[in-house]
Amino acid sequence: MTIKSQILLIGLFLSFSLSCNDKEYDEFEFSYGNTFETDFCIRFTRNDSVYIRENWSRNDINEKSAYPKSQTNYTAILTKVQKEKLNKILSDIDFQKFNSAYYEKYEDGDQYRIYFKKKKFEKKIYVHSDNTPEQLDSLAYWIVDVKRKLKLKKTNKNLNFEHTVYSKPPPPPPLSN
Repeated sequence: MTIKSQILLIGLFLSFSLSCNDKEYDEFEFSYGNTFETDFCIRFTRNDSVYIRENWSRNDINEKSAYPKSQTNYTAILTKVQKEKLNKILSDIDFQKFNSAYYEKYEDGDQYRIYFKKKKFEKKIYVHSDNTPEQLDSLAYWIVDVKRKLKLKKTNKNLNFEHTVYSKPPPPPPLSN
């Protein structure tokens, strides 16, 4: 093998190695709350693991209902398809172009926060509005849908989130006569 071929081969190897290490994010957290269903935080790792803190859940009303339960930490594993979709969505979003807050004053409804960090760029976005960029809402509702499908495993690990959305728990159900 000639020196020229060896240099070309080394260059291709380094180029491939660097592109594999170019990750979509360094840190990514999302928190979501709505009035009648859930309030949770989720941290996506760079691999396929996620950490979830269920702050409040409607599942507490019925002891027989499945997970998630309030004030409980969970871990879960994204499928390969879910992880690839998350990476694709995040790579398509230019977080720099968004405002830090989209807020309308109303008492209930959905609210979410996004924390995104890649290299030296860091963005925090708070949403409680009906007038939100479509890319943000699409990301948010995709995450909420994925979270519903995850196989949650309860963990005693202490989870600290950069951003926690705390919404008021819904009113208790009416008393039956």
